[in-house]
Amino acid sequence: MNLARYWTGCLRALGRSDDWESCFDLSKSGFRQSFLALALSLPFYYVCAAAVQKHRVSLPGANPESAIPAAAFIVILGLYAGTFVLSAYILCLVFDKQPAFRAWVIIRHWAMFFAALLAAALLGLFLAGVLPFVIAINIVLGVYLITLAIDIRLAQRIAGFEWGAAVLTGCIITAMGFTVLLMSIAQFAA
Repeated sequence: MNLARYWTGCLRALGRSDDWESCFDLSKSGFRQSFLALALSLPFYYVCAAAVQKHRVSLPGANPESAIPAAAFIVILGLYAGTFVLSAYILCLVFDKQPAFRAWVIIRHWAMFFAALLAAALLGLFLAGVLPFVIAINIVLGVYLITLAIDIRLAQRIAGFEWGAAVLTGCIITAMGFTVLLMSIAQFAA
């Protein structure tokens, strides 16, 4: 696994270069390995959740409980990650884009790995006391919005959707993931 090559491949796939395919293993084993990117992202998401939890308990009148239930966290992130694969599969079936499905999933998994790494680095700076929470979380929210742009670009470039369909596809994928996160948060808040 060569993270520098995957990083370069993601940049090429999101840009205009047609050489992105050489950076990824687009075989079935590469498809399975792309799910490793999701597993490797779990600690990054955990850092993000820990930073939000640390800030939340510092607010006046907050419940001082600071533990994040690991099992629930993993299940929620599994559902969150699964929404893309399921959404992409259904969209590929409906719009007859099945040949692009594997490459789309592989590249998207690695692109989200790098986005999660960036978010964790920023919120890790908050946890280390280097960056105020407000600045870190606003930049991370910007990174989250960039994931919508990534989904739109990958739907257009890798899956072969026209511009309007790519925008709709990116919005559907982002909305599905956000829905899973909000429903999960609602369960913990209840």
